Amino acid sequence: MQNLEKTLEEKFGLKEAHVVYTKASDYHELTSELGKFTADYLTKTVKDGDLIGVSWGKTMYQVAAHLTNQTAQNVRIVELKGSVTYTPTPVYGEEILMKFSQAFHTAPNVLPLPVIFGNQTTHDIVMEDRHIKRLIDMGRDCNVALFTVGTVRDDALLFQTGYFTHDEQAEIQSRAIGDICSRFYDKQGRVAVPEINRRTVGVQLEDLKNKEKSILVAGGKRKFDAILGALTGGYTNCLITDIDTAHQLLEEA
Repeated sequence: MQNLEKTLEEKFGLKEAHVVYTKASDYHELTSELGKFTADYLTKTVKDGDLIGVSWGKTMYQVAAHLTNQTAQNVRIVELKGSVTYTPTPVYGEEILMKFSQAFHTAPNVLPLPVIFGNQTTHDIVMEDRHIKRLIDMGRDCNVALFTVGTVRDDALLFQTGYFTHDEQAEIQSRAIGDICSRFYDKQGRVAVPEINRRTVGVQLEDLKNKEKSILVAGGKRKFDAILGALTGGYTNCLITDIDTAHQLLEEA
């Protein structure tokens, strides 16, 4: 296993790669095991005074659900992207922040906005707000960022939130292979739909490259293309994935 992790680090220029040995055939079970591993990893590595940026989604929820009481002091938690949606589909934003805050004995910094605005004008006006600016700056400056990747499949969580018109979804699916923090990118890891990216609320993809720890937690066949694109773009320096995905990444590379 250590050889596999070392090879991943060398191939993709990572500081750390962690491979979770799991034979889970069920995707929910797989994310649960990745979540448990990541929660344990955070317990071992989070230091006093860390500022942790957290994304939302099903994988992130599994991390939060497995977090136990933490001993690190003066840790702050900030939401990396807006989480207000236009449909009842759960994105687990509130639950994730609550569980992280309880575990680290702190109050969360919530970004109380949609992650994508319907038009540029509204987005730009809201971004001028002093309170919102402070939260966005916290996401940009956090030394630990924790996120997963989304797919552009029809059943992707982001497509169930009411943010996009039918035409916008079709455009995203024709150009992108995945998203991080609701910012879509292509196979090379480049921003795929600039016009939508400009209306997005949250951490910029480029800012993820400068973190002390930029932790990508993702696995499973359905997310493979999105994981590879994220690695190609250089948006993570710490990958946590399952053994099958790890092998497949090395084959592709």
